[in-house]
Amino acid sequence: MDDKSKEYLLYLTDQIQPQFTEGELQIFLKDISAKPLERTKGAKSKISSGYVKIGDDVGKSADLSKLNEEQLKIVFQIFISREKNDRLAIKWRFYQYLKYMLELNTKLVQVNRDPRPDRFIDFIIHTEDNQVFLALCNDILELNIYDKACKEVINYAKKENLLPDRVMFITNKSFRNIPLDTPIKIVSKEIIPELFVEWVEENRRFKKEDLLLVNDSTLKLAGFNFNSTEDLLNYVYKYTAGGQISIFRQLEFFTEVSDDDPEVELIWKGIMLKQ
Repeated sequence: MDDKSKEYLLYLTDQIQPQFTEGELQIFLKDISAKPLERTKGAKSKISSGYVKIGDDVGKSADLSKLNEEQLKIVFQIFISREKNDRLAIKWRFYQYLKYMLELNTKLVQVNRDPRPDRFIDFIIHTEDNQVFLALCNDILELNIYDKACKEVINYAKKENLLPDRVMFITNKSFRNIPLDTPIKIVSKEIIPELFVEWVEENRRFKKEDLLLVNDSTLKLAGFNFNSTEDLLNYVYKYTAGGQISIFRQLEFFTEVSDDDPEVELIWKGIMLKQ
């Protein structure tokens, strides 16, 4: 993956799954460029101030060829090489993961577009069973940041008259002194915070350069989309009809060296039952 020409960057970024929708890509580009949120006038909505609704234009895939080379490089560094690990990178990688989290049946997702550093709540997630999750993203979760973030959660809940059901902290690294056993007290409710630390499974059954083939190539996926075998299986469960599933890997497909006789091996086989 050393070739960084625009053509090759576009080829690789087109393999990102789940794909960006048109609306998601526009919000992402404005976010990474620190472009201020445009204020809109009109009737009151359920969208919190400083947030915008995202992911409601399913089926409208974004055209990444419209991006310039610098934008493609940033997309590459966040989602493919994962060499960017700042707060925005963590935020947008979590959003990708959010799309295939099996335990979440989302109804409405709001994303923070306020560039102020003291805004810690990055996602407000409403589910089909009327639960509300708050997700807060950081590159490194330190105790002072954690304490400030908890205060924002409490203030936001009181201001919006909303009691969240889950509070999730997503980070690339975390200090050991974060008091995760101490509940966050919001009015009369106590919530145990949850910590999600980005990690790459050491003994996963594929590499990021591999092409993953599901059921005789009915679904083709780039290995760099997934940090673990569990992530891959969750995605396949979410985006296929289930049933008998076989997953193969074509070794080092996304490298500059082509092989006329590629090596393909089975990495998982089983049955996925869906209701």
